[in-house]
Amino acid sequence: MGRGRRDKVILSVEERKNLEAISRNGYAPAKKILHAQILLMSDEGEKATQKWTDEEIASALNMHRNTVGRVRKNFSN
Repeated sequence: MGRGRRDKVILSVEERKNLEAISRNGYAPAKKILHAQILLMSDEGEKATQKWTDEEIASALNMHRNTVGRVRKNFSN
């Protein structure tokens, strides 16, 4: 297995609210919804419900772990 998590994602309450709206809405492009789901699952802030590794997120969303890592890295920068 890989290293799991590298770039930390800590969402503010407002960011989490916006991403949840995108994720639930269903009217955004599929890529945007998927990225919102990745970030919500990657969140390590106070509202985080579970700690997910990149591999676990990739498996749950049926994608490659490199995609998860890239989305996390892009958000962190």
